[in-house]
Amino acid sequence: MDPMQGSIMNPSMSPISGFAFAPGIFVSDHEGEDFLSSLDSDTRDYVIKHTDEFRTRQDIVDCINKLHGKS
Repeated sequence: MDPMQGSIMNPSMSPISGFAFAPGIFVSDHEGEDFLSSLDSDTRDYVIKHTDEFRTRQDIVDCINKLHGKS
């Protein structure tokens, strides 16, 4: 069963995230959406699923670097 079936998405929300990504970390929803769209799909999925673990943009960047084997 498709989990999105029957749900109503707010047209003003991003088709990428469907919610405000990392509120308080990015200046605007648009900035957060731009950041997410710059990531490959696997990294983006991981970051979205773990959003509550990040306090700053640097936390997100550090996580991405670790995912990609960078220090």
